[in-house]
Order: sequence, then structure tokens, then C-alpha cells
Amino acid sequence: MIEQKSASLFAPVLLLALALVVWFAFQASQLYHERSQLAKLRGNQDVTYQNAQKMRNQLDSLAAGTQKLASAGNKNAQVLVNALQQRGITINPEAPKTP
Repeated sequence: MIEQKSASLFAPVLLLALALVVWFAFQASQLYHERSQLAKLRGNQDVTYQNAQKMRNQLDSLAAGTQKLASAGNKNAQVLVNALQQRGITINPEAPKTP
């Protein structure tokens, strides 16, 4: 008679568990690498953002000064403010400064 051996599930389950652990470790390392790359890119943009904020504050200050000149009766400033208003740009001389 032929004797049947029961198949052990230990080896296939062990291989499957090992494959899952390796897959999760690989995914975790990829996510960590992408996160560090995104952090580096954000850090590189900080200087550009600060420069843009400075430029915007200067432009707002210049526009507010022009509006004040126009309100005081300066003809050239009035022409400039009217041209800006025709293009849909309004100037608020009392606007709070952004940090």
C-alpha cells in the first residue's frame, strides 16, 4: 500500500509571510525616500517664497503710495490709478502688510 504523507503548510506560509515582510519593508523605504525628497524640495522653495513676499510687499507699498498721490491731486498718479482700475486692479492704501 501507498502511504500518503500529509503536506506541511509551514513552508508555503513561511515563504508568503517572508514575501510580505520584504514587500512592506521595500514600500516603507520608498515612502521614506520620497518624503525626504519632498522635504528637500520644500526647503529649496522657502527662499523663493520669501523673496516673492518681499517683492509683493514692495509692490503693495508702491501702489499705496501712488493711490495717496492720486488722492492728493497728482495728475500722473490719477492716470495710472485709472488705468489700473480699467484693468480690474484696485488699490487699497490701508491694506495690512503680510508677514
